[in-house]
Amino acid sequence: MPRSPLIGITLRVLYEKGLPADLARNRAYFDALESAGGTPIGISSSLSEPRLRELFELCDGLCLAGGPDVEPTLYGEQTRTDCAVEVDKDLDHAELLLARWALEADKPVLAICRGAQVLNVALGGTLWQDVGTQGATAHNHSQDGSRQELTHNIDVAPDSRLHAIAGATLVDVNSMHHQALREVGRDLVVTARAHDGLVEAVEHPGRRFVVGLQCHPEELYLERDWARRLFADFIAAARA
Repeated sequence: MPRSPLIGITLRVLYEKGLPADLARNRAYFDALESAGGTPIGISSSLSEPRLRELFELCDGLCLAGGPDVEPTLYGEQTRTDCAVEVDKDLDHAELLLARWALEADKPVLAICRGAQVLNVALGGTLWQDVGTQGATAHNHSQDGSRQELTHNIDVAPDSRLHAIAGATLVDVNSMHHQALREVGRDLVVTARAHDGLVEAVEHPGRRFVVGLQCHPEELYLERDWARRLFADFIAAARA
């Protein structure tokens, strides 16, 4: 029996006063990947570059997950004091390396929320440090309710991979971010936008599977067919 595809996903180092550091990642990512037929491999962002590379080589695909903001200097800006930017430099370093390696090796990449932003920065793109403060939108993209709540829809390009997966040009999504893609990185194509124009999905048509989403499908896969199909398509690409 062939083994399931191994999917790398980073673990963030978390510190709590008086306690040893923990390695953490929302379990929903692991559940969604396993449900689709993959085997997630946690990769600590604290590892040295050679150890990161060793684990990367084992992986058939890479899931770039949500998390803190990307350090603005990595896309040529200084951090704005009015934008409440929270960064994790170790996570930035590890994920940018992994993203670039995956793109070079043509390993499938599913990039979610922060992950889509990391993907964009890895390809030379920039970000809105805070969409409200910088006037990118008047809409609140950081919902207060359940993570499974659907708060707006996205307009999906009809010739995109995401459209083939979702089977619709309008898809209802959740929304938990205050940053977003601004200048889109090289070779990426915008495949979905929110009603206010914010980029909600990108793809790299020159690679087997590179899809970035601003929403959180890992929180929706139990109830939404399109989210299940997204993870299934990603795992199928990693298997191939």
